[in-house]
Amino acid sequence: MPDDYAEIPDYIRELIDAGELEEIRIDAEGNWSHAGESFQNQRIIDFFNRSIDVTADGIYVIRYGPFVHPIVVEDAPVFITGVRLEGFGDFERVFVTPTTGIEEELDINTLGFRRPGGLYCRVREGRLQAKFRRSPSFQILDRLEESDDTFYITLCGQRIILTEKVEALDQE
Repeated sequence: MPDDYAEIPDYIRELIDAGELEEIRIDAEGNWSHAGESFQNQRIIDFFNRSIDVTADGIYVIRYGPFVHPIVVEDAPVFITGVRLEGFGDFERVFVTPTTGIEEELDINTLGFRRPGGLYCRVREGRLQAKFRRSPSFQILDRLEESDDTFYITLCGQRIILTEKVEALDQE
């Protein structure tokens, strides 16, 4: 990972060690809370979604300029809220809209499926894992096909294996 990621300052680490830092959390459905209380202000939620980052040592944080605050991430730190397809076959391009607020082209090589979570990919140049919300997930999974041993989709002219049938049956 690049060395320029925000690192947690010493004074924050001291608060963590002393058990005095109030927890900010994003749950498995993308809901934010602070010290157990859900955030209701959409502007704060949007700010947090745009400010998610990861430190060089793999700690998820809210980063805004010099301010860095660690967060607890239950599943994925980012959620995909929209999908846009352009072109067809080998010329197809897929764009996703993550909760970070900036549409980006999907790296189809990062696409995968996990039970019970669903469809996932990586965003922000591969730095952050993102979980598809239902509607955008259905747009991609509308292309679901199966062979004798796998479930797959075809995007951008490529077959992307999501899971082997044996794995899928074992997880039920």
